[in-house]
Formats: sequence, C-alpha cells, structure tokens
Amino acid sequence: MAKIKVLIASGISQEIADMLQDAPPDMEINFLSEGQQLSDHLSDVEILYGTVSEGAFPHATSLQWVMQPFVGVEGSMYPAFKESSITLVNSKRLYGPQLAEHAFALLLALTRGINTQLDLMREKEWKWLPCAEVSGMTMGILGLGGIGRAVAQRAKAFEFNVIAADPEPMEKPDTVDELGQLDWLPEFLSRSEVLTVCCPITPQTHKLLSHAEFDALPDGCYFINVSRGKVVDEEALIAALESGKLAGAGLDVTYTEPCPQDNPLWTLPNVILTSHTAGASQNIAKRAMQLFIDNMHKYVNGEPLTNVVDKDKGY
Repeated sequence: MAKIKVLIASGISQEIADMLQDAPPDMEINFLSEGQQLSDHLSDVEILYGTVSEGAFPHATSLQWVMQPFVGVEGSMYPAFKESSITLVNSKRLYGPQLAEHAFALLLALTRGINTQLDLMREKEWKWLPCAEVSGMTMGILGLGGIGRAVAQRAKAFEFNVIAADPEPMEKPDTVDELGQLDWLPEFLSRSEVLTVCCPITPQTHKLLSHAEFDALPDGCYFINVSRGKVVDEEALIAALESGKLAGAGLDVTYTEPCPQDNPLWTLPNVILTSHTAGASQNIAKRAMQLFIDNMHKYVNGEPLTNVVDKDKGY
C-alpha cells in the first residue's frame, strides 16, 4: 500500500523534527527546504504542516488536511480554501498558558506602575507612585476559548470576580463566576473593571469594541488585548485612553501590524505596547508538533481530528 505523503512546510528545529519518529509508519514525511516553492511540492501531498497560500492552492490536488502551528486562521479564509473539503486544524488551546501569562504581565505592569518606574530607574530617580490592587476586582473576559480559559484560571488565583462573554453557548467552567453570550455585552462591559480580549477576528468580532462599548466600561477600567487588534476600533480605544476613561491599556496586538510609527499608542503614557510576542514560548513548538503527531494517528485510525476549525465561523 502506498504511504500517505506528509509535507512539513513550516520551519522547525531538529529537536522538533526528531519527534516525527513517533508518527505512524503509514506516513512518508518530507520537508520543504528553505528557498523551495510550496507549489512545486504540493500535488501529491495529503497532509500539510504549515499553511497553503492562495497562490499555491491550485496545486493542492491531493490535500486532505492542514495543521497550522498557530491559532489565527484568517490568512487561510480565502474563498477557494474556505469552500474546499480540506480540513483545517489549528493550535487553539496550545497557546493559552503563555498568552495568559502575557496578559497578566501587561495588567500588573499597569496596575503597579512598572512602566513608569522603569522610566524613573533610567533617570536614577527614587519616587513613590500610587498603585492599584487587583484582588476583588471584576475581570471581564471577551472570548472563552483556550486563551480565555487560561486567563480565567489565573484571574481566580489573583482573587478576581471573573465574568465572561462568548459568541458560543457553552457550559460555564468553575473558574468563571458568570458567563453569557454577546447579547449580554452591555451589562458585561459595565461591570468589567479589567477587560481582557481573548477572541479571534471574524466578521462578527471585527471592530466589536468601538465608542459605545468603551463608554459602557466603568471609569478607570484597564484594557488588555492579547488576541487580535482588529477586534478593536482603534480610534475609539485611543479616545478612551486620552480622555481618562481607561486607566491604561496593555496591548500585544494593534489594528495594523507592525504598529505605524505615527500611531498615538506608541507615546500615550498609559499604554504598554508589545510587538505581538505573547505567543512566544520555549514549549509551543513541541506542543504543536505533538498535536500534529496525535492527529496523524487519529487520521490513519479513522478517528476525528482534534482542533478542527469551523471554516464558516473562522475559529
């Protein structure tokens, strides 16, 4: 019987490549070398680790499923791929730990004045600054997927009251005190002393947070975004920061990336901006490859794959 052809089209280290020794024996695994064009090596590939560009897609005549080693799938939602029968698997739930840690790093840096203290340290100035305690605050988590759940788990450890809103109906986890869908958004926002954005970008969530939504937040709210910048109307965010409606914002993502040099977010004193690095971790490549290997075993055994993306919903 002919082996199933697998192509690794995403750069991986030798350590991660060595994990593929645990792949099913039915697989013939090849690697796309630097400088090679995906379209030239795709015609007989059944399983792909990486992504298929719109230009390369016409060559994917044998492709059955794709595993992308990251979460956001908007780059794959071009019509030909979206309408095809090819299964898309992403790395949702694998990025929860580091994204949640980054969310709290941003939040605590704001509430404890670390960004200002760093400036004072460089000037060798010893100065007392007021700080905020987060224990007892209400955190609103927008999007309760893998990232949102990881944030909720850590928020409980910090003694937050945790509320969450998600487009999907789901059972409330123990780490969340109240859970609703997007029709609950006005009340959810009005109670969120810290608002943490953890949802993907879809047509439903594009600029979901605009002027009315920021106005609905409590005065002095902290805003954290570690998922997608396009969920936010950036003009509305900047207005809320400049007016003092928001006490501060910790942002790992912006509407346009890299963030344009003339964007006020670079210079607002109550903003901490990081360069879409929240997903960085020494462990993520191993977690993603392990998911890929597990799914290859499920595929040859005729079992459902883990982390299949609903291409209509975009997550």
